[in-house]
Amino acid sequence: MNPSWIVVILLWILSLVGISFYGGPVSYGFFAAITLVPVVSFIYILIVLFRFKIYQEANRIKVVANSITKFYITLQNEDFFTYSGIRIQFYSPFSTILGIDENTEYELMPFSGIKKETSLLCRYRGEYEVGIKSIVVRDYLKLFKLTYQNHEPFRINVMPEILHLSELKTINAADTSSVETMYKADQSDVTVREYIPGDDIRKIHWKATASSGKLLVRNVTGEEKQGIAIMMDSQRYSDDPSVYLPLENQICRIVLSLCAYFNDNRTPVRVLSYTGALDDHVMKDTDGFNSFYSYLSSFAFDEKYDLSDMLKLIMNNLPLYTGHQVIMVIHKVNAAVLSSTDRLKLNGINPIIYLVTDDNEEADSATALLNSNLYVISTEADLKEVL
Repeated sequence: MNPSWIVVILLWILSLVGISFYGGPVSYGFFAAITLVPVVSFIYILIVLFRFKIYQEANRIKVVANSITKFYITLQNEDFFTYSGIRIQFYSPFSTILGIDENTEYELMPFSGIKKETSLLCRYRGEYEVGIKSIVVRDYLKLFKLTYQNHEPFRINVMPEILHLSELKTINAADTSSVETMYKADQSDVTVREYIPGDDIRKIHWKATASSGKLLVRNVTGEEKQGIAIMMDSQRYSDDPSVYLPLENQICRIVLSLCAYFNDNRTPVRVLSYTGALDDHVMKDTDGFNSFYSYLSSFAFDEKYDLSDMLKLIMNNLPLYTGHQVIMVIHKVNAAVLSSTDRLKLNGINPIIYLVTDDNEEADSATALLNSNLYVISTEADLKEVL
């Protein structure tokens, strides 16, 4: 039991003994004073909680994940009496405040304040609260301690981290070179592939179509394919920030790291994302990469952006089949993913799939269904080690 309460209770019992055996104004006055002590202490705490002021400020408007930003915290007393015991608690685990101890109690003299220069480290890309989450206040006699939720939290939009990789361990140079389809026509200088909506009907190879039972179009042998396509899963899979923030952060990190690598090596790359419609971002130079980075910094994942719906649209996207390679960065392997990979392979492209998950059962199931070119990456994995 709190020692302060033991003292108050003993004094209150003593005051009862005094008025029982002696009476008089002194005994009754002592009894009244001891009885009012907890009441006054509690009212004091309520006043402090109601009047206490917090100011928070970052020295940058744009904050990048896993980078240090100066963060200023001001605790202010604008009353004529002292605030005896103030302790602050921070949001976690999405961010960390460095340079200040949560266990420290502050005493604020009348009409004064304490300004702390700290450092803010945000772990994940996205929008969320950082800084002071709640305030713990105690009275002078340490009888009461109340925790007050900060109703004016500091909300910040954290931009994704860019990793510049010197090499890709999961992609061979041969995977981004020119490829041919498996269908062979009766002309030695011609290959064919499956018809895609938007193809010129004059390129339909009728003999190959008749023999295969599928609509096929001519594709000249040796025609060099250009660039790399990356599909980015845009679906939100949970309402819990502790679940969706690490997942979405890792998906964005993988996509940006790949784009940065290909941009550094002057390889054209395009990213296909989904917001109810297909968003197509082509990067041929640094300006194109910077434009995509700005887009991804403010991009909002949504449960409505279903992965299956995205893949249906992408599979009818003609330029997808004219690239060196197709890369999928996804969270689930479902029927639409299997169908899409089969269709890509049918057209001579063996896609590379990065499955971002911490679910071992999901990883095992995906590995059984897609036994080649599948890489399972956890939400906290070091991309320099796994990519």
